[in-house]
Amino acid sequence: MRNVNIGEFLAKHRKESGYKSLRGLAAKSGISASTLSRIERNEQKPFPETLRELAPYLTSTSLVELMVACGYWEEDDLLEPINFEDKIKETPASYATNEKEFLGDLELSNKELMQHYNLQLDGKELTEEEAKNLISYLRFLRSEK
Repeated sequence: MRNVNIGEFLAKHRKESGYKSLRGLAAKSGISASTLSRIERNEQKPFPETLRELAPYLTSTSLVELMVACGYWEEDDLLEPINFEDKIKETPASYATNEKEFLGDLELSNKELMQHYNLQLDGKELTEEEAKNLISYLRFLRSEK
């Protein structure tokens, strides 16, 4: 994702997310239309906080892609292993309960897990292949204990 034209990237994802005008996205996100215009014309680089405000409304991309495209995060750094046990401890109680339940249900078959849980990442439902890979990875982590 190197050498990305930030303005074109943002304009493309704004349109793909259903916002024909800058004003529509501005009204939803709270970021002014003039700021969005300067970003799309490559006159201003968006601040990380601006990207965090926009990400929930740009449904065709993710905060991770936005941060990488703008150079705030390095793509290679994102490939480092994640300690899922620490992540579960960091999540709000309602999410932690669901995650702990999911981890406890790993004894179910892949098909049963996918039917019982709506697995999503960055607001997008996982494909069957992605879900199988996730379940396989979690089973691997459990076997290492």
